[in-house]
Amino acid sequence: MTLIRFHGELNDLIPRPMKHRAFGFRSAEHATLKHAIEAFGVPHTEVGRVLADGAEAGLEHAVAPGEAIEVFPALPWVPDVRSDAEAPAFLADAHLGGLARRLRLLGFDTLLADDSPDHLLAALADDDGRILLSRDRELLKHRRVARGRYVRASRTDEQLREVVRHFGLWRSARPFSRCLACNAPLRAARRTEVLDRLPPDVAATRAAFTLCGGCGRVYWPGSHWRRLRAVVASIMAEVPP
Repeated sequence: MTLIRFHGELNDLIPRPMKHRAFGFRSAEHATLKHAIEAFGVPHTEVGRVLADGAEAGLEHAVAPGEAIEVFPALPWVPDVRSDAEAPAFLADAHLGGLARRLRLLGFDTLLADDSPDHLLAALADDDGRILLSRDRELLKHRRVARGRYVRASRTDEQLREVVRHFGLWRSARPFSRCLACNAPLRAARRTEVLDRLPPDVAATRAAFTLCGGCGRVYWPGSHWRRLRAVVASIMAEVPP
């Protein structure tokens, strides 16, 4: 019999009788820590340090009968403070469309997945170096998923707060620099460039515009823009000391 205990927010993911305590289990022959941990519903993307009989152990470590295993959550990321550091890019699963648009609002390169099989989505995240965001634990367990987050919150703005906090996104946010619809970068545009795409009242009263280089959408300050600014201000106000 092997003992295992999950710590911190990992207790959000395991069955209630097992929360906040050590419990015994029998692992399959030749099972690794990855196999054992994920059998309890915890994707490897959620795992930080693992101790086996008090010693640091990697997820490839073979579980031995009688071992005592301690599993700790992945710590929130510390953002790279270099001015030239590349901002993280994300792949959000098909059920997180609202979160994808909110991350684009903050300026993060965020693809929204379709209903492709898990192995194709895992390959896309791996090949592009994207962080996979999902509420599908089985997808996050895929061996090709190197970085990811099981999103706990169910409401879009709370999901955004959760992801911003966990990945330390305050420093690298560039609000209103990406298209909310297609994810392409935005650029400033002259009124003459976009005049044929504007409602008459907007053309007559607005002077500042941004243009999407991907889908051609035009954005301008208006009531919707003001509501989005309030969302951004609320998120950015939570910058840690």
